[in-house]
Amino acid sequence: MLRSSEDVRSTRPKAKKKDVLPAQKKVREEPVPEELSAAAAPAVVRTDLEIYQCLVKVTEEVFAAARTGPPPKESTIISILRACMGKLREGEALLVETMRQHQGVPDLAERGANSAILSMRLAMELAADDKRCLAVGLCGLLHDLGMLKVSEEAIRGKRLDEAGIELLKRHPSESQRILEDFGPAFAWVGRIVVQVHERRDGSGYPRGLSSEEVHEIAQLVGLADTYLAMAHPRADRPALVVYNVLKEVIDMRRTIFDTKLVKALINIVSIFPLGSLVKLNNNEIGRVIGTSHLHPTRPKVEILLDSRGRPQKPPRQMILEEEPMVYIVNPAIAEGVLKK
Repeated sequence: MLRSSEDVRSTRPKAKKKDVLPAQKKVREEPVPEELSAAAAPAVVRTDLEIYQCLVKVTEEVFAAARTGPPPKESTIISILRACMGKLREGEALLVETMRQHQGVPDLAERGANSAILSMRLAMELAADDKRCLAVGLCGLLHDLGMLKVSEEAIRGKRLDEAGIELLKRHPSESQRILEDFGPAFAWVGRIVVQVHERRDGSGYPRGLSSEEVHEIAQLVGLADTYLAMAHPRADRPALVVYNVLKEVIDMRRTIFDTKLVKALINIVSIFPLGSLVKLNNNEIGRVIGTSHLHPTRPKVEILLDSRGRPQKPPRQMILEEEPMVYIVNPAIAEGVLKK
């Protein structure tokens, strides 16, 4: 059982048993359209980076449609989400690509793409089938469409006055309205994403729902969105150290997020989260690019700085499981070390 953020090193499950999605008691389960099962994956084989860039482009087109119309094609969105799902089942490279996006403040399309990828990976960790994963991905991708109706200051994360905060709290309802305007194919998504910013303890918005009143997909996307918001930069602050982000999320278990969801996130990002910078006992600095279920304290890292702090060109990869004399001594290295 998780008791505090200090227990982070003991949270890795030893067995690979999958948790199930939390039971839904009070909120009617939204039917997931059969089209999610029928949509075909793209025939063209792409790299993980190309898939990520394609997802961002499709998301940009959806936001453009929300501004000026006509409604987007659901089949186009499902096709790229299915491609992402395939990459996630192959390995962690696409997730690492998502987590390493630290160059500048992510725009709305990048935030949507990142949320979709991490949300789908969370659903997979909870043993969801393909149809369910695609539904989760759609909700992650589209949950912040309503941000188009708020000020640029809110989008960029700048400090808001009371009126600005109230406007921000209404954006989930705007997301629902936009999705309903897109037509029946998207209306069910709207009924879920309006709850993404609700929290189990009733502290969320726009309606202050609590516990089982919040749809399970909304809870899942909400956790992914919260984690990514802290792990990526905003206009008023740099990205937080990913290791510390994980500790903060652990402290949110039971009250703000369901414990099973938090455990699933820990399983994915590991004790040393994907995308985080770490210092090794030989003074080298590397980025975590792979995890090990059997040895969670010995991930795969990409060495970026040598023992004297000089850039490692080209970066080299090291699997700590295979290097018994090398280990992580500091898991909380700030991104700024790479700019010195």
